[in-house]
Amino acid sequence: MTGINEQTGEALSGFPEVLQSLSKIFSTPQGQRVMREWFGNPGLKLLGENQTEATVLIWFNIVYMLAELFEPRFKITHFEVIGMKESGFTDFAVYGRYRPYAHLDWVQAKAFVSRNGKTITLKAGN
Repeated sequence: MTGINEQTGEALSGFPEVLQSLSKIFSTPQGQRVMREWFGNPGLKLLGENQTEATVLIWFNIVYMLAELFEPRFKITHFEVIGMKESGFTDFAVYGRYRPYAHLDWVQAKAFVSRNGKTITLKAGN
């Protein structure tokens, strides 16, 4: 697959394109894109909430589901919390496998990830 580098406008392929894709998936609020209202990260609503183990676990679950739904070329294997600071910042690392040809056998799930309180749901769409 080949995409476009958002900063230079040049062709982008391979793992750098996957990184750019994941960055967009994780940083776009759900509902921001007019023609793709289902796209985005509902977990951004967690920003500003108390930093607890439960909140971090919810965040990791959402990130995992978003990668599964929207980026088949990267399979998350585990997360590692590097540090939780009193200021509210959490440093963590995401580990996974790059699968360059996974998109060829992939049928994008028509699904919606949503969060209601502490509950995360994955619903089949139309």
